[in-house]
Amino acid sequence: MSTFSLMFQKIKSNYVNFRGWSTKRKILVIESDDWGSIRMPSKRIYEELLSKNIPVDKNYFAKNDCLESNTDLELLFEVLFSNKDKNGQPAVITANAVVANPDFEKITASNRKEYHYELIMDTYKSYPNHDRVFELWKNEGIKQNMLYPQFHGREHLNIESWMKVINSDSPVENFAFQNKVLLGIDIPGEKPYGFNYMAAFEYFNKEQQVRIEKITSDGLQLFEKIFGFKSKSFIASCGIQGTHIDSVLAANGVEFNQNGHQFRPDGKGGVKADQKFWGDTNELGQTYWRRNVTFEPSRAPLEDWVSKCMKEIELAFRWGKPAVINSHRVNYSSGIFVENRDNTLRLLDTLLKAVLQKWPEVEFMNSSELGEIISKK
Repeated sequence: MSTFSLMFQKIKSNYVNFRGWSTKRKILVIESDDWGSIRMPSKRIYEELLSKNIPVDKNYFAKNDCLESNTDLELLFEVLFSNKDKNGQPAVITANAVVANPDFEKITASNRKEYHYELIMDTYKSYPNHDRVFELWKNEGIKQNMLYPQFHGREHLNIESWMKVINSDSPVENFAFQNKVLLGIDIPGEKPYGFNYMAAFEYFNKEQQVRIEKITSDGLQLFEKIFGFKSKSFIASCGIQGTHIDSVLAANGVEFNQNGHQFRPDGKGGVKADQKFWGDTNELGQTYWRRNVTFEPSRAPLEDWVSKCMKEIELAFRWGKPAVINSHRVNYSSGIFVENRDNTLRLLDTLLKAVLQKWPEVEFMNSSELGEIISKK
């Protein structure tokens, strides 16, 4: 990395941390997006796409991201439970989750003219070694506050954009649909779509805004039915959302937004960055904060993530901010490459132990708990 790049990164890190609400407490939160969502169903399908010269090996989500399995959760819980803070609280991951995925059979039956979804419990049942995921999540992850769900969207999918794609003349997307893959990457030799169909809350006109509001409301109600409580915090898939859904979120119990660095759709295919800082609120009183630490071993397996994170955590604490770690579900998935998950868990255990040794007063919290503290100010 060049001297200029290092300087820019240092300025950026300080900028994220110095503004807004602060605390003397050493709080650590891990926020992890995409739980419950499908992406690449198996290593066999991954290799078939590679054989068609589709560069799924060049995109770390396409290469590693898949539905979390029984074993993925069991091994993750072992690491989290073995690292407890001064209050006896195990390390906890806020699992920003979707509650549904496309129902490919019903969509096929409609000749791809109608969209249908299935709940995540049904998706789990359709995958091998996934039959106990939901039971593990509720009976261990939630009860022991180790994998605490919050709302990420009904699906990790922009319905209208995706329906256009699966009805296009793209042979790759047709293969993906037939094999229950959500690619979400540019395809060599094909014209870019001009939109990201993984961005569930992006819109291009007023009519689509209204449909997104209905989907959001439906998703939040399903979240409460599935998990047994309302989601108090939220982060939009791909970080893209308009302010029009804020009232829908509030009406369904969402008080906090995890993403202070948002991208607002302009309704014409573009987005504009909207910067909010620690403790900022919108007109509805919903509170924002920032992610200020990055832990993504799946993105760069050879990088020294422990040292990098320790420096970012130290900077956050120096400014009186919680350390909010960004760490997507892809890092904890083993369905394509087992070593992807195993490498992450080894590094996570090392990181948590290093944190506990350096800051024995640290407190592990989920995002809802963090929001409660910040909003009291």
